[in-house]
Amino acid sequence: MTVNEILFLIYGVLIGAQAMESLHAYWAHRDACRSRTAAETARRRAAGERYLASLRLYQLRQRSRG
Repeated sequence: MTVNEILFLIYGVLIGAQAMESLHAYWAHRDACRSRTAAETARRRAAGERYLASLRLYQLRQRSRG
């Protein structure tokens, strides 16, 4: 191989490694956004279930008094 071919090979490997690093960072950011959305959805669902459970308990207590 000539010196130019070796340099092109090295540059190609370095550029490829940089591109893959950028791609992995993008994927990690996208996964973090999805995890954040899933956590927020789970938190809201849990709050809704807690509210409905307390409402049901309140309704049962009102029936027993009335």
